[in-house]
Amino acid sequence: MAKKKMTAKQMQSLIHFLIFINATLIVAIIVLAVLLVKARHGGKNKGKEAFSYTQASGDYIVCIDAGHGGDDVGAEGLDGSYEKDDNLRLALLVEKNLKKSGVTVVMTRSDDSSTELSSRSQIANDSGADLFVSLHRNSTESINEVNGVEVWIHSSGSDRSYAIANEILSKLENVGVSQNRGVRIGTQESGDSNYAVIRETEMTSLILEMGFMTSQTDLDLFNENLEAYANAISNAIVNWLNQNQN
Repeated sequence: MAKKKMTAKQMQSLIHFLIFINATLIVAIIVLAVLLVKARHGGKNKGKEAFSYTQASGDYIVCIDAGHGGDDVGAEGLDGSYEKDDNLRLALLVEKNLKKSGVTVVMTRSDDSSTELSSRSQIANDSGADLFVSLHRNSTESINEVNGVEVWIHSSGSDRSYAIANEILSKLENVGVSQNRGVRIGTQESGDSNYAVIRETEMTSLILEMGFMTSQTDLDLFNENLEAYANAISNAIVNWLNQNQN
């Protein structure tokens, strides 16, 4: 049986149909590509966009202390990084955010310089700061076995100290940390003694340990969420100031 030939009109309809199908496929591919790019971009910048800045309701002064510096490198990360550099990176961002919130900021160091331990407390005391925050990173001999953030406060364990410590930890948890290790008083050796920068300061003071340099998880989280961490810390500070200094 002979096959029936397509008419010119049928051929034209088939061509139009194929063109429509191809155009639809092209549009679908373009849309899919755009969605993939957005997904990747969003994943890389999660927690780093559209930051809000809590506004100060008074004239506050905060002293930010970037731990270590100069020849004192602090802990060394698994990736070869130095604690002193991470502390400074975070401190400068917290300073910037606090200023956007209307807070006066005093820095114990703003570059890779050596600052005597006793000088850090003196700088805070001379400035009349309402709060002293010392930024550090942790370390341990157990590689990749211990991680998380923690805050050290004065051995007296005042309500004000607990309030600012918990406020910071809560805000950091909202960004995402490997573990909230909580608020600790005194020192690792004794709950009755205090670290120098807490012991010698005349205002509410704390040491914030931003994860372990000996944990790859904490190293990755710190680098990925640095700006979000700074925003969380600065907003927590302003919230506490607004609630406790008026």
